[in-house]
Amino acid sequence: MKKLNLLAGALVFSLTSLNGCAVTPPPVQTSTQPGKVAVQPIHNPPQVIYRIDKNRYLTLEDYSNCDDGSIYYHNDNKKIKTKLWFLSRGTMNYKGKFIWAAKNDDMLAIPLVSGDNDACGDSLRGCAYSILSASNDGGKKFSDIKFHASNSSNSKDYTIIITDDAIYIKSVYYDAEKYQTNSAGEFYNVRQAWIQDEFYKGMLKFGVPEDVLDKTNPMGYYDRALINKYHYTEAQVDELGVKSLALFHTLNNSSFTEKLPDIQTSNLGSSKFSCNTTSLSSQPKNQG
Repeated sequence: MKKLNLLAGALVFSLTSLNGCAVTPPPVQTSTQPGKVAVQPIHNPPQVIYRIDKNRYLTLEDYSNCDDGSIYYHNDNKKIKTKLWFLSRGTMNYKGKFIWAAKNDDMLAIPLVSGDNDACGDSLRGCAYSILSASNDGGKKFSDIKFHASNSSNSKDYTIIITDDAIYIKSVYYDAEKYQTNSAGEFYNVRQAWIQDEFYKGMLKFGVPEDVLDKTNPMGYYDRALINKYHYTEAQVDELGVKSLALFHTLNNSSFTEKLPDIQTSNLGSSKFSCNTTSLSSQPKNQG
């Protein structure tokens, strides 16, 4: 299959922005030294770390410090309590704006960001991007939307907005990205989907047979099939490559860009995550 090298480089992030990686919680720590008794962590009382409105909020629970608890979504009016994540460290690392404008209980999301000094091989997030763990069915299923913040300090440049029907991610250095869900309930990048769809239509207008286009990779096509099945010459294949690159550049540089929705944040609750450390209980040392 002929891969458009420039296209692959330009879209490697966007085409792999979504995945459903399952992360296994860390094992319980026990003492391996003879005569030592493993210390059970002291769990502090739940605290609100993000308030959406009067009746909806996020809490930190089962924690000894701000980085090691579980995060829950609450709607007191509907008696809803949904676990969003098992380890709060990644969420507390996020320092950008987080605006929860959704009014339903279906669209849920939580950012997960590496610390400034985390190792590059961090199994939770890696080192080149961060994750927004998002659900559009009230927490039954979560998908991972990747965004470019490489660490906690870098995340200060970001704004994330959750609405009833879409999620927006904006950096001060990039245009906003809008994510919606398809009929299968999967999140997709709206602008990239438009580019892929228009590219596919443009290739058909160039006379490329439909069975040559790679539907699993909308920016690719099988040049061997053009030669072997449709008797294209090498010169014709090369000419098509030039035309397809030009088509991609036109679409990628188009004025089709997303903007953040105009939301009156004064009517909302929090815009950042916060954890009160003054009331945290101190942990006892191992006894032995």
